[in-house]
Amino acid sequence: MLIELLTKKYPGMRLWLTQRISAVMMVIYLMLMLIMLAIKQPHDYASWLDLMSPWWWRMLSLVFFASLFTHAWLGVRDVFKDYVFNLRLRAVLQVTVDILLIAYLCWVCIILWKL
Repeated sequence: MLIELLTKKYPGMRLWLTQRISAVMMVIYLMLMLIMLAIKQPHDYASWLDLMSPWWWRMLSLVFFASLFTHAWLGVRDVFKDYVFNLRLRAVLQVTVDILLIAYLCWVCIILWKL
């Protein structure tokens, strides 16, 4: 059933499912973050650094931000399709958003992995 929904017969289903999965991943990360904050209770820079330093937490944070940017990309794309009727302007705005989201993801990688 699910595989049939992801075929070319239903073109928007993959994007819809991608946005929903990214939302679920963000909620799971935020719950884990709240649990970590309740357990460790960081109060200064050193304790925050200790909280964010394990490689697995940095990897989860990277997955969170990739999900966030994917979710944002799909949402902004739909808003542009609904409200920007000039095709050239829509294309320029979409490319601008795409470039910014990629730059933000690179920036997150630099921050998380101290590159």
